[in-house]
Amino acid sequence: MPLFAFLCRRWLGLLSLSLVIAVLSAAGKPAKAVETAKFEFQDGDRVVLLGGAFVERLQTHGYLEAAITAGLPDKNLTFRNLGWSGDTVWGDSRGVFGSRPEGFQRLVSDVNLCKPTLLMICYGENEAYAGVAGLDEFRGGLNALLDALKPTGARVLLLGSRKHENIGPPFPAPAKYNGDLRKYSETTAAVAQERGAAFIDLYDLPGATENGLHLTEAGERELVHAALPLLGVPSALFDSPQQVALRKVIGAKNELFFHRYRPQNETYLFLFRKHEQGNNAVEIPQFDPLIAEQEKEIARLKRS
Repeated sequence: MPLFAFLCRRWLGLLSLSLVIAVLSAAGKPAKAVETAKFEFQDGDRVVLLGGAFVERLQTHGYLEAAITAGLPDKNLTFRNLGWSGDTVWGDSRGVFGSRPEGFQRLVSDVNLCKPTLLMICYGENEAYAGVAGLDEFRGGLNALLDALKPTGARVLLLGSRKHENIGPPFPAPAKYNGDLRKYSETTAAVAQERGAAFIDLYDLPGATENGLHLTEAGERELVHAALPLLGVPSALFDSPQQVALRKVIGAKNELFFHRYRPQNETYLFLFRKHEQGNNAVEIPQFDPLIAEQEKEIARLKRS
């Protein structure tokens, strides 16, 4: 064989081997983070948190809201938590006795009630149970939700869901689910990039759970501590007198707002039994001045 032909064949063989090694190496690495819009809180923001049980349960101890409020005292921030356990981008939990379209309409109505300037949206955890086969439907549902909320004019921060914790028997191993959930978080990041929204991935953030899913109080503190730098907020002194007082008032405010937008007897007030007690629906807006009083106290405490 001529020397030139031999060298060419050898060179091509080495090149092919290098390409194979590069592909295999890339396959073993996590996907590179998607570039999305920069995020920061702005003075005067009305922050609305939207999602399922993860978001709803952030009210339980109030660490996130208190840490942001105290960490950014120069910014006048107010918060509304619209988390609803079991909820999806289609508003499935909010349909109550109605259909999915009615749940979606309720979801949009809940957001409009709050008049947000910033939406922190965390979906995907419930949708991921559909596996990779449900990814396209999730992407379509997330885009439909963002389209429906666009008239609010609010900025959007999308959050990728946290993976489930493996705490051993009798609880199921979450490896398969977590693998699917990672793809849902990547889809959320891609939607954020396409729409010019901000994105923060919570997938690997720490936080002990009581059942593999729901954070303990210590787990919520741990998660918030890890999340604050991603949100551009200084670290919090969770046990300082200021933080303890703040969390107490924030808890009272959140409870009042919960009853404002999700009254326990809404079947009688607004739905199919409103002919019995619907006249009492006029009392629901009376929560608003009570909420405002708590927010004045929050503003006073954050300056202390």
